[in-house]
Amino acid sequence: MANENSASYAILALFLCAATFGFIHLSLSHLLVIVLRQLSVTRPYGFQTLCTIRRVSTGVALIWLVSILYAAAFAPLTTVVLDPSKSKDVCTYGSCERPLLIVAICVIAAFLLIVPGCYCAVLHKLKSIAYSEKMHNEPEVTKKKMYKFFYFGAHLGLYALISALILVGAAIIFHNVWLYNSIRNSIQEDCDVVGYIDTLIRLETLAGGAVLLWLVRIVFDVVIVILADYHRILPCLAANNLEPLRENQVQVISRASPLQWQKNCFNCPVFNIDGKLHPWDFKN
Repeated sequence: MANENSASYAILALFLCAATFGFIHLSLSHLLVIVLRQLSVTRPYGFQTLCTIRRVSTGVALIWLVSILYAAAFAPLTTVVLDPSKSKDVCTYGSCERPLLIVAICVIAAFLLIVPGCYCAVLHKLKSIAYSEKMHNEPEVTKKKMYKFFYFGAHLGLYALISALILVGAAIIFHNVWLYNSIRNSIQEDCDVVGYIDTLIRLETLAGGAVLLWLVRIVFDVVIVILADYHRILPCLAANNLEPLRENQVQVISRASPLQWQKNCFNCPVFNIDGKLHPWDFKN
């Protein structure tokens, strides 16, 4: 991918890919998880019929499709990044590069507000439902979901931190792209080669730092998953071998079988008669 003169263009192309396809795909994936958690709490009995494998797979496919289409909209800018000599023919700065960069910055800023906001709203909803279950002396099923969703907040915190840094980097890159085009257009008159090289190196450094941050996010996402669900990924390291109950499968049995203790149910007797009664047992 690198240009025959410098690898800066390849690094800028990688940054553009991470800021378009990667960011949109990650943001929509987090929103899908938040929506599924909201449905599992508000509609616990119809969740399995509402969110079937086909519908979830369709949602994942739509996320990939939207991400690809969004990245494809930046194809002219990617072409100019890989080959700056085509800027006048494919995508000029005033009519193409500048609007696309502004759109990318605005989309990053919008998702940076929407995704954490939706997470906080759903978490507050879970907390209120869990408190209501506790006050009404009901099985605290939502409390377990709330704790698990709270662990998911580590992914959201990492997402917000990296996205904020990428947003700042994208704004600085936008300013340096303007400097780059200004110096390049006037280089024949002013011959400001030093300023041209400084701007190009600054663009390369910022884009490389943003790509490195994105790779760090990928690594830490895996680490968070391992730390949060180690008992499922590595059951041999779990403290006990008891298989945790699946969500939305906690059965509350109001009618218990007589004289028999039942596990994971409510309102059931905890005693059992092992031996048979003898006729002498009924004599006074």
